[in-house]
Amino acid sequence: MIVKIFKTNGLISYLTSIFFVFLSVSFSFFCNNADSSFQNAWSSITINMFLIVSYSLIFTLQKIQIKGRKFDGIHLIAFPTIFLFFPNLFLIKTILILQTILLIYGQFIFIKILHSKNTGKWIFDLSIIISLLAQFNLIFYVFYFLLLFIFFKRGLKDAKNLLALLLPVFMMPFIFNSLSVVLPPKTFAFVNPPIQINLLDPLTQSNEETVWLFTLLISVLICLVQKPRVYLKLSYPELFSGFSYMTFWLLFGLFYGLFGLNTIENRWFFSFIPGAYFFGSFLENIKSDAMKNTVFSLLLLSIIVFKLLNHGILSLELPI
Repeated sequence: MIVKIFKTNGLISYLTSIFFVFLSVSFSFFCNNADSSFQNAWSSITINMFLIVSYSLIFTLQKIQIKGRKFDGIHLIAFPTIFLFFPNLFLIKTILILQTILLIYGQFIFIKILHSKNTGKWIFDLSIIISLLAQFNLIFYVFYFLLLFIFFKRGLKDAKNLLALLLPVFMMPFIFNSLSVVLPPKTFAFVNPPIQINLLDPLTQSNEETVWLFTLLISVLICLVQKPRVYLKLSYPELFSGFSYMTFWLLFGLFYGLFGLNTIENRWFFSFIPGAYFFGSFLENIKSDAMKNTVFSLLLLSIIVFKLLNHGILSLELPI
């Protein structure tokens, strides 16, 4: 049934996705806050719902522009489903939300650089995004490896493209330092923080974190097993490039979570979107609709039962 609803993108699939987002977020909240009333939880649930729906819509719009035709809408159910596997609700921080949105848009620009003639403009845009991200966490400079990969792949050696690459690297820190003189100090409290490593401790991590880590490792396996075939690479090279970008993001999110760079409570936040992306890719590549329904239903039932057992809401103890 679920496959039929999300066979294509349409009003019914969008409405069903939003409804499922509501159920997913509400269920996750009350599993973690069983004593809270719905009225007290409403603001947190609404914000988390808005974020998941926004991520789904941004991804949808980008994929429509890239593929240029109607496509399987199974990804609309991937975001709320994978949220059930997430260790906790999103701890909302404006900077983190901005960073994820920029990373999503970065995928679109990455594809444009590889498959358009106007490389200088798109290189400059992606370099700005990476430099902006790095102002709030220096570890994001690793995304410049993507630009170096582009230069190697396309054989770009001219001064125009090199200038487009390097100019934001020096321009962005200068802009932020100049604004810090004018604006209040608290406005820039999160700019250029020192990198701190909070290594994940297997002995203290929760059961839900263990499940999420296992989910990410499965996503890495999906990258290896379901790498787009040759025909997809030839027919839709843009999608193949998007797959490569999301693979890099997934590895970054896994690395970020394991080492807890500059954060502990949000250590898994950056791995959520690539986790949802590869879960959707996994479902999308199952040929049989019946098998899709079976896999989806089993995963959904398993995570619901796990959460109920993990939070003591459901017990498997048999009466004596």
